[in-house]
Amino acid sequence: MSWFIRAVVIYLLATAGIMLALSGLVLYFAPSGPGSGHQIILGATKNMWKNIHTYAAFSILAFAAAHVVLNRRSLIFYVKKTAKPPQEK
Repeated sequence: MSWFIRAVVIYLLATAGIMLALSGLVLYFAPSGPGSGHQIILGATKNMWKNIHTYAAFSILAFAAAHVVLNRRSLIFYVKKTAKPPQEK
């Protein structure tokens, strides 16, 4: 069951990252100025794209925190292994 939860978190993290990148590109190329928030771009208004971008960013923070918690044993092992000074021969 643990591997399934980890897989779901990684999938959601990747999906939120793709959504963040897509909404960022849309917002970068969207028109600016007064009244531009009501223009429809790819089926959504600019204000909706801003909301998608914001929620995707918060989702990434939450899923990244969950990812660290779920993989803390591996992370601690890695940090301990790499933090040791190199042994002389």
